[in-house]
Amino acid sequence: MVPELDLKKSKLKVKDLEKARRSFTKKDFVAGNLLFLTYDAKNKDLIYDRRPMVLLLRVSRTHTLGLNFHWLPYKKRIDLIKEILKENKDRIKEGKKLRFKYNNTKPFLRKYSYIPFVRVYINKRFFKSGVVIPPERLIEVARLKTESFTGMTARQLFRMMQSEYRRSKLHSR
Repeated sequence: MVPELDLKKSKLKVKDLEKARRSFTKKDFVAGNLLFLTYDAKNKDLIYDRRPMVLLLRVSRTHTLGLNFHWLPYKKRIDLIKEILKENKDRIKEGKKLRFKYNNTKPFLRKYSYIPFVRVYINKRFFKSGVVIPPERLIEVARLKTESFTGMTARQLFRMMQSEYRRSKLHSR
């Protein structure tokens, strides 16, 4: 497996990625797109990521269900991307957009404990511009250290969320 980039190399790659920053259109907010953007959380007292890299799972008029890559450790990001690429191998070869259905992906997310990292975003709190990550750059961006959490590191947050998820699963039995 290709290693995660260090902070210095990540910053250089992000500068390159930011060259593709543009105003979003409605067509950008479709399930399967990976967006790198800025988010203004409604409740600033909670831990949140100011610059999430969100895999869109489901989009409605007012909210977006997404999986923020920054909440995942490097290996989990790579595993998820490999699954997405495997499911879309032919579409990528043909230069088509990824086909992505949340209901088809949900069992995978549940089986490998990704569910605690699925977040609900308020659409009007997304900034109007950002970067749509093309499929051919998915592995590259998964290697980046670009998280910008308030109050915790990504590793601390991952452990906390996993622990809470396990406790909730035990209580729901």
